Amino acid sequence: MRKLRRVVISALALIVIAVAVRAAMPLAGRFLIHADPLKRADVIVILGGNRLERTLEAGTLFREGWAKQVALLRPHDLGRRGILTQLGVTVPVFFDVQKQALSQMGVPVAAVIEVPDVADTTRGEAATFADRARHDRWTRAIVVTSPYHTRRAALHFRRAARGSFEVIIRPSRYEGTDPDHWWRSGVDRTDVVFEYIKTLRGIFQR
Repeated sequence: MRKLRRVVISALALIVIAVAVRAAMPLAGRFLIHADPLKRADVIVILGGNRLERTLEAGTLFREGWAKQVALLRPHDLGRRGILTQLGVTVPVFFDVQKQALSQMGVPVAAVIEVPDVADTTRGEAATFADRARHDRWTRAIVVTSPYHTRRAALHFRRAARGSFEVIIRPSRYEGTDPDHWWRSGVDRTDVVFEYIKTLRGIFQR
């Protein structure tokens, strides 16, 4: 009888744990997404990564009049290292695709600012952009990135700003993420798992 009771209790405990985990899963997705209220800013900055949806969000914000400049963070690439020229190959790099997309969305060439030689990490992007923002005396920047990346971006950019300029974080509306069911999509699963790993790492980095 005692053995049966232990089995029943164990089964009920497993059911309770499973229900609790299932209920918490949507919260895990929602927690990663952070959006600040929009304010007019000096510049809209697009974080790196080959996701055109971020560029489309920045173009839309420019159209809506939230800032008069758009900053592109450009990491080292084949074109800038001269490899393509050496090989006689002419292909657009993602940076060129971004500029073309912004142009088609009505962003003048003169309004696009290139921030070159950016480290290929969110922390590196934040540090490089913060230096540029202080140099140009920008007081407010709208930082555009993917939805699941927003909380970590806020952590790094606010840390890098050190109060010298205001950071407004905006997720791209065009990525179609579903935080309430993130485990159903391969892309969402990868984004959520990696973001938690990188967020925890970023919290302890100084």
